[in-house]
Amino acid sequence: MRSTRFLIVAFVAGLLTLFSATAAQAYGDEPVITVPGGGSPEVAPGEEFCISGNFGGAEATSWTATFLGEVIGSGANTTSFEVCGTAPTEPGTYSITFVIITPDAVDLSASGLSSSFKPVSATYTKTLSIVVTGDASGDGDGGDTGAGGAGSGGDGTGALPDTGGSNLLLIAGGAAAVVAGAGLVAARRRQS
Repeated sequence: MRSTRFLIVAFVAGLLTLFSATAAQAYGDEPVITVPGGGSPEVAPGEEFCISGNFGGAEATSWTATFLGEVIGSGANTTSFEVCGTAPTEPGTYSITFVIITPDAVDLSASGLSSSFKPVSATYTKTLSIVVTGDASGDGDGGDTGAGGAGSGGDGTGALPDTGGSNLLLIAGGAAAVVAGAGLVAARRRQS
């Protein structure tokens, strides 16, 4: 009987420890690269292009975009972007890499949050694919420089939205439930 009580107390203590309040951290929304029409924009080989879009409603404190090793755009304190560059002469799919930093400033006095709240800036690396189609003479079907192209919907990266929480709590909770169940079974067998 004492071991059963001990196991129950240990289980409750473990749950309290697991779910106890620590310093809260706030991250802004994770940015999602979105272009009008979705999909991957198409450009002709060797063509100058400009692509505009947004970060899916997330605000970027700063962002920088590189294409084939060159910076083709940057900005600050915005939810949208525009990048301009020159497409390669070889047809194929190429990536524009964005490095996006989300805001970290929160006015604690206005927000009503406790002093243990710690705002955190986060840095994300996202990519946007562009498709170089046609031939260098310009006879191809390229030239769509910002409105979608092949595919539909999504953010063009193929990434799923970040809507979940930490898996650590689920794993720890499951392990605690298994240990508690094993303890209860062992205690019942001793009593019978």
